[in-house]
Amino acid sequence: MKFIVVFACVSLALAAPSKKHIQEQEEAAYEYEYGNEPAESHYVDSSSAASHKHHGGHGQVGYSAGGGLVSIAQGAADQAHTAIANQHSAAAQAAYMAKNTLGQSAAQSAATAAAALAGKQIIVLGLEQQSRDAHVAVDGEKMQLQQAQRAATAAQNTAQQAMHQVQVITAALNAAQATADHAAQAAAEAAAELAAQTTMVGQAKARAETIDEQLAAARIDFEATQIAANKAAAAAQTAQNNAAAAAAHAASAAAAAAAGHHPASLHQAPLSGDSFDYQGYHY
Repeated sequence: MKFIVVFACVSLALAAPSKKHIQEQEEAAYEYEYGNEPAESHYVDSSSAASHKHHGGHGQVGYSAGGGLVSIAQGAADQAHTAIANQHSAAAQAAYMAKNTLGQSAAQSAATAAAALAGKQIIVLGLEQQSRDAHVAVDGEKMQLQQAQRAATAAQNTAQQAMHQVQVITAALNAAQATADHAAQAAAEAAAELAAQTTMVGQAKARAETIDEQLAAARIDFEATQIAANKAAAAAQTAQNNAAAAAAHAASAAAAAAAGHHPASLHQAPLSGDSFDYQGYHY
């Protein structure tokens, strides 16, 4: 706003020489007969001015940044038209001083309106630049939004992949845990079976040792029994031999006795005493 005020002051200073030029022109034209021109030709149609005032606008006038300059320009224009109207009235009354004063007032109003227009133009140019910058910023934000959307999509995909991997790892971990539980159960059962088998082996060894001891004792008894049986068999064989010898001796004796009762027996030699000695006979 300070820049606008300074610019308006400069515009007013530049407009000062034009006032003197306007005054000289008015003095040269003072001799012109005002009655030859219709008074109505110098009046500006207020309706056309009003329509020009609203031409090209969008919405109501004076509600933008620096809207006060519009009011200043419109007020200056109204003052200029009023001064022109009063100037013609003064010309009709041949009041040169009043006409000159009104001309200066109109020139000052025109300079004020020009300064206001220049200030408004600066504001419009500044707002146009700000609008361009704002649209550029919007485009930049849209690009950043697209990048953020792509990054968010990539992050979401990564998160989904990680979640899938977690699910796979969790399933594998559960399977491994189940396998470990089964292996531990099998190991416990194998250990119990090993302990039972160890006990059975010990019992079998004890039973085998007992049987071995019984077998050794039985073998000793068997050997003793075998020896006794052999002795008994030998004794029985000897007894049988003695009995057979005794039977043979008895038979011989009986035969000899029978032969003694016959004549032929007289010619037989008597038996020696050695014939009754039985070989191998023991009493």
